[in-house]
Amino acid sequence: MPKITYKKLRIFLANSEKYSKCKKYKRAPLVHEGFRGTFNLSFTEYDMFREFGGYENFTHDQIFSTIQSCIRPQDILDSIKIGKDLWKYLGVFEMSDIAGQISLSKKKDIKKIHTYQLNKLIETLIKLGLEKDKIFPSYQEGGQVSIITEGKYNFDFNVPEDILTKEAFIKAGIPKENLIPDKTRDTFLSLHIDSPTPWGYRNEINYNIGTKNNPKLLDIATLEYFLWFPTYSSQEKVAKNINGLQEFKHTISIGAFGVERLCVAINGLQSVLEVDYIKKFYDLFKKLYPELSDNQIIKSGEVIRALHRIYSDLKELKLNELSKQRRRKVRYFLQILFANLPEIDKNKLKKLLKMHSRAQPWHKNLQRGIESTIKRIDDYYKSKIA
Repeated sequence: MPKITYKKLRIFLANSEKYSKCKKYKRAPLVHEGFRGTFNLSFTEYDMFREFGGYENFTHDQIFSTIQSCIRPQDILDSIKIGKDLWKYLGVFEMSDIAGQISLSKKKDIKKIHTYQLNKLIETLIKLGLEKDKIFPSYQEGGQVSIITEGKYNFDFNVPEDILTKEAFIKAGIPKENLIPDKTRDTFLSLHIDSPTPWGYRNEINYNIGTKNNPKLLDIATLEYFLWFPTYSSQEKVAKNINGLQEFKHTISIGAFGVERLCVAINGLQSVLEVDYIKKFYDLFKKLYPELSDNQIIKSGEVIRALHRIYSDLKELKLNELSKQRRRKVRYFLQILFANLPEIDKNKLKKLLKMHSRAQPWHKNLQRGIESTIKRIDDYYKSKIA
């Protein structure tokens, strides 16, 4: 497939073949109870929490496809703030399913379902013009829970090697030498997302956007499947009381693309900031603020884009305010903005947000969030200079 615009890529992913009986869902809002105190971090929690009230008991099958907006405060505070790896981190980004989020009420053949998800991943990448010998998936090599989680969980449980995924990648044509063995939580999902959460395996799908002699691996997709559920030392089901694992009684298989990063790989780009809809925003930013360095523009721009997404969702949800924990995160974001954009010009900011809206016609509510975003930023700046 030739180079593709971001808009056409979204359409391609939304209309690609999905698992049987898959339904299309509206994207998750950035603010929801699946992630209390923070913003939507990934692909599946909102719809599972909305339908089942948690991640433990599924009364019926839930199979859906969507493209989610995500904000990971850790990326903003640990990477964007200090200017680390700005070529691959965004303040707000999108995730699309591969063949559908598959949650089944009954225990089914996870090997069959997970292999289906994995094969659809490889098929999709090939259709989009990517090469198998440039795909570098990670997999869990196995070991003690206490070592893999670096002491976060200390109960006695030996995690087996993820042979299922390892063999499936090789069978799908990925060179054996491209597989990346891992012994961390990056490939072992040891979770507690505000409530009891299943545990299992995860694979990061990296693509080499560099050369064979000078590789540059970009994480473009993820695969996950779940085999266990935590047990607790008391009736209080919190993370600190997890003391073991039991067999998970349902079936969950997840596959998702990071859409902007996938667009980078397809189009032979070297940075997510070169993706067409993001580039339009930054081209204007540089014209409006020629005195700023590239680093200052990127750090400021990613905070502005994230805030625009948050306050547009608040407007659509008809919420006047964020929770105390979320307000604290927004203040951290605003501190980064203030450090890199010392003076705010509301007219320039409005032009930027209008461009951000026009560049993403698939997000209709961005236009409605312009004024509330400007107000929040302006209020913060006034408080700093008062």
